[in-house]
Amino acid sequence: MNRRRALPAVLSLAVAQMVGATVAVADDRKETAQEVQVAGSGEVYQLQPVTVTAEKMTSTDQDTPVSMTVVTGEDLERSAAKDTIDIVRQVPNMYMTKAGQHASVAFLSMRGVTPFMEAEQPVGFFVDGVHYRNVDMELLDIDRVEVLRGPQSTLYGRNTEAGAVTIITRDPEPHQEGQVSVGIGNYNRKTISGITGGPLGSEDWSYRAAVQFLDSDGYFTREPDGADDVDDATNVNARFKVRWQPQQAWDVIATYDGARYREGSTNIAPLSALREDSHKVSSNYIGSNDSDVHGGNVRAVYEAPAVTVTSISAYGYENKDTTYDVDGSALDLMRLRTGVDYSRFTQELRLSSPEGASGPRWVGGVYYFDQTDHNDIDMTMTGMGMGVQSVRTTTDTRNMAAFGQVTWPLIDSLSLITGLRYDHERKDVESQQTWAAMGRDTGVDQDMTFHAWLPKVGLEYKPFPTLLTYATYSGGYKAGGFNNLADPGNEKYDAEYTRNYEIGVKHTALDNTLSTKLSLFWIDWTDQQVEELILSQSNISNAGQSVSRGVELELAWKATKALLLKAGAGWNDAHFTKYEDNGTDFSGKRPPNAPAYTYSLGADYSFENGLYAHADWLGTGEVYFNSANTQKERPYGLLNLKTGYQGESYEVALWVKNALDADYATRAFDLGGGTYGGIAGDPRTFGMTVTARW
Repeated sequence: MNRRRALPAVLSLAVAQMVGATVAVADDRKETAQEVQVAGSGEVYQLQPVTVTAEKMTSTDQDTPVSMTVVTGEDLERSAAKDTIDIVRQVPNMYMTKAGQHASVAFLSMRGVTPFMEAEQPVGFFVDGVHYRNVDMELLDIDRVEVLRGPQSTLYGRNTEAGAVTIITRDPEPHQEGQVSVGIGNYNRKTISGITGGPLGSEDWSYRAAVQFLDSDGYFTREPDGADDVDDATNVNARFKVRWQPQQAWDVIATYDGARYREGSTNIAPLSALREDSHKVSSNYIGSNDSDVHGGNVRAVYEAPAVTVTSISAYGYENKDTTYDVDGSALDLMRLRTGVDYSRFTQELRLSSPEGASGPRWVGGVYYFDQTDHNDIDMTMTGMGMGVQSVRTTTDTRNMAAFGQVTWPLIDSLSLITGLRYDHERKDVESQQTWAAMGRDTGVDQDMTFHAWLPKVGLEYKPFPTLLTYATYSGGYKAGGFNNLADPGNEKYDAEYTRNYEIGVKHTALDNTLSTKLSLFWIDWTDQQVEELILSQSNISNAGQSVSRGVELELAWKATKALLLKAGAGWNDAHFTKYEDNGTDFSGKRPPNAPAYTYSLGADYSFENGLYAHADWLGTGEVYFNSANTQKERPYGLLNLKTGYQGESYEVALWVKNALDADYATRAFDLGGGTYGGIAGDPRTFGMTVTARW
């Protein structure tokens, strides 16, 4: 039997087996957040249902037929999470590549689908429904994070072929509240944050403001002078929201958010040296990573009796200037400067069925995206006798789309899922690349157009209120583009596509104290964008095809009133099935920057006197840094701990991250001649935080 034809049959059989196994223990009690009394067994403390908007309509996590991880704001605070990577490590089959504290190079992989330095992301990143370019951000006043695995192109559009991360920040409420937190830690880390909110003159108007300051010496020490602040950080994050919510159908929120990062970037060392002492570097030049980010958006929701109308208008701007001593030595061989200046406007208008309406659940709308990027790159190699490489590129990207999705009830427990998006993207590029030593000066003025039909179809079966099963097929797509570091004539690369087959089960049992989520997937990845990078030249081609198949499991058990246990794991067999470069066949090799497995274990215990304790163990499988799979990071695990006392109006907490001081590299690349440079992940950090609330 043909493998693709055999796959749906195998998946259907697996669903039938899982349903048969779970029906025996399923009950028809609906989820509730309150404590219930069960005759003869005392109190049962249940898991609370989490409201999500993954399908751009309100539902609960357990009732949404999508493989997803939801991390609440309370979860983030309890685990002392501070950056995007702290979310990523809790998600099965997800990985983040970083090149610094808030790196100019940071990207996400999911289920083995991964990007490269000069290509766009395959995982969409959204904050309050607005597309963000920079995925490496500090977490401030978060309500929840929804991480959706598998193509989300039908509803979310461009560059979500592997999945989407959507961060929802806390909205204003018409009651007064606030808090102030002060923290200290090793590496001379100091933080202070404040949150305030409440009514603005009347109950129809309210506001919420949050700000956070961070100052740290950083984690790296330079030899031979012993400077221990070569990757220091002085950062500010802020957000301000105003809400108009009359006692009628309108809900309008205007938001401003901004960030100012001033950080050192002296953190590159040869991989061989990194293995011996991961946070010692040799450098003749202390680099910098300076970034200013500003954004504003207006979200307006109107709830009519027969339809809900949502409009999200957003504008964002970022200026980033980064300098590196990229040779990783005390010699003045190579310095790299990158400057990024971009502005972006997006508009989404959608209609959806009212919350709680009977009959089909539906959503549809249109989307517009307009972004201008200015990229300046200068590579100085005078110490190597090669002069200066400079690149100046301006890219205008316009994306327009129309989309819709309907869940049709067929019978009481069975529904049909249908969705479709048409996506059209145009890029206008002007680029100038100069190699002074080679006498090369190349200019390019090029237009590119990409478009795709992105379908989703599936079945949702819910025989009991506590059991949901689903089977879906969805298409993913990432537009092509222009690689300004490529050899002349090879700058353009085409779009790539994914086809995702998935089955899943979501089940709650034991009086809603045990939650299980299981999914199996198969991804065919065609016209794959593959990068070969030898600093500072990068070439991207569409020579590759890959497949990824795997499984994801998440468990949560409210074992007692005081104890919550969580576990998650993901495994994927991602590999090239067709990729040859310069006569070398890479078939069977794994794509770079995508571990074969990840897992997490967590425990949270709340004592009745206000004390609490939290522990996480977060594991990552081996990660390859090149397509030949000759350079890799071995498997590693991180132990994070937090304990504290929470009173009615204050909290005191002690925390430690990477408690066992595991050494690992988050990024590595060819410096030339087969010598790889790498950047180490954070060492053991610890500190204390004091919070006052009112």
